Amino acid sequence: MSDHPLGSVSRPDLVLSAIPGPVVLAAVLGVALGVPLPIALALGSLPAGVVMGYALFWEPPVGGLRSSDENRENREPRDRA
Repeated sequence: MSDHPLGSVSRPDLVLSAIPGPVVLAAVLGVALGVPLPIALALGSLPAGVVMGYALFWEPPVGGLRSSDENRENREPRDRA
């Protein structure tokens, strides 16, 4: 058993798997409730966009201002020749 709190799945993998969920849910609910599909997909893309923004800007998988301390420690120093 892994000591990692998420098991063998990394945080970026979880975030990537969460992006299509709201869009698929909106499409299914749109068809089931009779909402026009373009409107349902537009509404479903809003939370998917928030998840994508989180993944890109708040908790980027590598580097960035809010990266974990572990990523900072494992980075190789750049040669400034």
